[in-house]
Amino acid sequence: MIEGIVPAEIEAEGAAIRATLDESLPSARAAAEALRAAGTRRIYVIGNGTSYHSSLAAATLHRRQAAAGDPTVIALTAGEFRHYAPNLDARDAVVGISSSGEFRDVIAVFEELRGRVPTVAVVHVPDSSVARLTGHVIVSAGGASHVPVMTKTFASTLTATHLLFGELLGGSAAQATRDRLARAADDVNAAVAAARTRVELLAAAIEAAEHIFVVGSGNAAVAALEAALKLKEMALVHAEAAESWEMETGPATIVGPGTIVIALAPDGAGREATLDSARHAARWGATCIEVGPAVSAGASGSGTGPSLAGAFHLPLPADTDEDHSPLVAVAPVALLAFVLARRRGHNPDRPDWIERYHSQGLRHIMGTDVVAKEG
Repeated sequence: MIEGIVPAEIEAEGAAIRATLDESLPSARAAAEALRAAGTRRIYVIGNGTSYHSSLAAATLHRRQAAAGDPTVIALTAGEFRHYAPNLDARDAVVGISSSGEFRDVIAVFEELRGRVPTVAVVHVPDSSVARLTGHVIVSAGGASHVPVMTKTFASTLTATHLLFGELLGGSAAQATRDRLARAADDVNAAVAAARTRVELLAAAIEAAEHIFVVGSGNAAVAALEAALKLKEMALVHAEAAESWEMETGPATIVGPGTIVIALAPDGAGREATLDSARHAARWGATCIEVGPAVSAGASGSGTGPSLAGAFHLPLPADTDEDHSPLVAVAPVALLAFVLARRRGHNPDRPDWIERYHSQGLRHIMGTDVVAKEG
């Protein structure tokens, strides 16, 4: 049995996506209409950590969907935007993502920009500092988070941000965004259910890992960033993300026995490049885990499994694509990270690293009040 607050929140991601679709659409639509009315041509979307990954995922998807005349969306860390601010004019806007609504750099940016350019807050806590600094607030749904490891709130705030940019495109593109997010809710439920039957055995096989690389292409590369973060936060193991073609350079120098390569390989233009990176890693002695759709296996074509011979497999539904892989492919890896953490003697429900955040003045981490009360 896999029990704990973190796995419960991972299992709630599909419901959080659907709740956000239902509850956050009106505010996303209103914010998009305000940006269009202002003649916005350039939108900076900022955040930190998991929220920065949401910024990257939203900007990447918008770039793939936008027509030539649509506004440009640029993702930056909140700290970079705050300390190296771009030159702005009335046609610029800033979208700040902060689940807690209390991240200090997003607050500072919104305070500085108040009354100068349009701002939109994407938060999970409605009565929060960031929300009070702007007239356009999109509150993601799905219920409170009770742990500092962001899984459910990542899914819901990313969904809210996708809704905003889908509504900004308008028309059939907006409807397509809503339809695909609804499918992602079903897909993540299926991916987590399939992972539950596999992660105990898989965690036992990789318990002694020295290095973990998570590889992906397109928005699966953004999913790799978030998946690697979950492995670090929960299992306290060295884990880093690599875009598939970048995996061929620096990371290749240290891949070998004792290395785990997790290939996020949903359907998309970069799938074969991701699988090719993993094949090379396997030849160099790495243990590979393929996160992707099942394919026919065996000489007779009977049975299904991973594309990579000899790889472990965390299956994804066949319709999972690179564009929405941050919502679907991260969750099964996060569940693996939780089980791996327990095998390595760590408790992600009450992580030891919270004080390290607090010592740097970072007191925005959601769930820390619950941990403190229970601890």
